[in-house]
Amino acid sequence: MDNWFKSVWFIRIISLMLAGLLWVTVNVDNNMDSDSLFFNQSSSDMEVMENIPLEIRFDSEEYVVSGIPQEVSVSVEGPTSAVAPVSRQKNFTVFVDLNGLGPGTHEVSLQHSGISNQLAVTLDPKIIEVTIEEKVTKDYEVNIDYINQGNLDSELELGDPEVEPSEVAITGASSVIERVASVKAIIDVGEATESIEAQEAPVKIYDNQGNELNVLVDPTTVNVSVPISTRTKSVPLNVAARGGNTEGVLIESVRTETEEVTISGPKEVLDGIEALPEVPVDVSEVTEDQTVEVDIPLPEGVTSVQPETIEVDIEVVEGEVGDDGNGTD
Repeated sequence: MDNWFKSVWFIRIISLMLAGLLWVTVNVDNNMDSDSLFFNQSSSDMEVMENIPLEIRFDSEEYVVSGIPQEVSVSVEGPTSAVAPVSRQKNFTVFVDLNGLGPGTHEVSLQHSGISNQLAVTLDPKIIEVTIEEKVTKDYEVNIDYINQGNLDSELELGDPEVEPSEVAITGASSVIERVASVKAIIDVGEATESIEAQEAPVKIYDNQGNELNVLVDPTTVNVSVPISTRTKSVPLNVAARGGNTEGVLIESVRTETEEVTISGPKEVLDGIEALPEVPVDVSEVTEDQTVEVDIPLPEGVTSVQPETIEVDIEVVEGEVGDDGNGTD
């Protein structure tokens, strides 16, 4: 055995065998790596991404576009190594390019950018129908729309509102602007107990069917002031002498210069009053011409009257008392 190790040919044969074994080992490893790489490259995956925003490219200064879906579906298929980052990051864009198109209805194809060309891309929808219209801007007066007005205290009433600014600029497609029927600022008065001062209110745009229109409004809110006061009504009044005359004195006249008074109260009460009942003036102790102050009684349901008292001029004449016990005219 020792002689074999001393033999030059034995050593050469052993070296050749070891070299062959090393060659086989290296080639097997390389082949395994190549097969693994080929396998990874040839494996594929597909991912469907919903609710991808659609970008619109057009001249927004001149035109308004309708018929554009806000979101689309995007499917990608290809090597897993390329599909995964696209699905995870979604750092791509789906858009429709309308530049160069004028007013009218057009069929246009959706496009995408930012997706690897290793992937097959499917957009849903692929083609959309869009309508391009000229953009129009017009000024409209703002009116007030009260809500919960039925909850307002029945003794209170609304005055004429003030709106600042009184007009707003409305921008939209020409066909939509033609449908504008009313421009309103919304004010809730249900719990109001005093005048509303410079309350910010949103502006809403409606057609003649009461449908809110999708347009641009500038400004989107206005400041509204609404005077709120106690409900009042002016009604005429009359005075009448009451009580017996002093002996030897006749009442010639009982008059007041106050022809009307202002009463306050709930609407249903005021609506039922056209004039106050005669105000009684006690003349039982009157012996000469005089002016007296008389309180005005409140009718049922009335909360206040202005003025609360009136001056009454009483004129008398000396003479015999008539059969009826007074000499009033």
